[in-house]
Amino acid sequence: MGRMILCTSRRAENPYIFPVSDTQIYTVEELCYYIYHNIFEMTEECFGKKLTDWFRNELGMEVIASKLEILDENRGTIKDRIISIMCSCDYYTEQDIKALLTIISEIENLPYHGKLKLKADNYLKFGKYSAARKEYDRILTGGYVVNLNPLQYGNILHNRSMACFYMGSFAEALSGFKEAYSRNNNPESIKHYLYGLLLDGENDTFREEAEKYGISEEDMSELVNDVSRAFVDAAQSKNYMDMVKELKYGDKNEIHKKAGKRLEIIKEQYKGIR
Repeated sequence: MGRMILCTSRRAENPYIFPVSDTQIYTVEELCYYIYHNIFEMTEECFGKKLTDWFRNELGMEVIASKLEILDENRGTIKDRIISIMCSCDYYTEQDIKALLTIISEIENLPYHGKLKLKADNYLKFGKYSAARKEYDRILTGGYVVNLNPLQYGNILHNRSMACFYMGSFAEALSGFKEAYSRNNNPESIKHYLYGLLLDGENDTFREEAEKYGISEEDMSELVNDVSRAFVDAAQSKNYMDMVKELKYGDKNEIHKKAGKRLEIIKEQYKGIR
């Protein structure tokens, strides 16, 4: 997980799986490390009954399991749960935990729309595109949208467009990137808009729009080259080469089974449920 983790506690036979990232955790030390380095991912759904049962049944840590149950009954905060877990082993120092507390307090003090954006950004980060778009829509269509300045609105719209793009809603993504740029003036938004036009085969429109937004010939060529390299890299990737090999030499029944499994994964991503 990025560095060697010395685990002195019991190792679970069955891992705890974080609901958004699908990361598998086998020891309390790994859990503390993951929480510490992914604190902005932590939501209430990460600390439900499944985690409590995992502590009790897989690690035999009855004390922390009971603490988490009491926190559930008393509607304890995420901070309470995290500190209880971090203090259940000696992996981090008191100073480390205090530093983490400061970050948690900053997250707790975010306005409601800020917390929604944090949640949506995490869904986007881990490929839960439908769930991400749903959360972005809650911000953009809710009453708290009036609290957003143009930059914030544009950035949320940009991220929503990223989710749409990965879901195959190209027209929606392109219009979103374009509107995002009109609000946040972020070159990345217009760059993604132009990338989308190229990927969609709209070469004439790409040139017209690039000129409209003052993109130089040199920068246009760079954008075209970026897309060309992406196609070449994709065609030369191991996954693609393996698929080509399977289609050519593999068993048709096995190919259909693998395709079916992959399709189910994609469907779950679109639903935002994994």
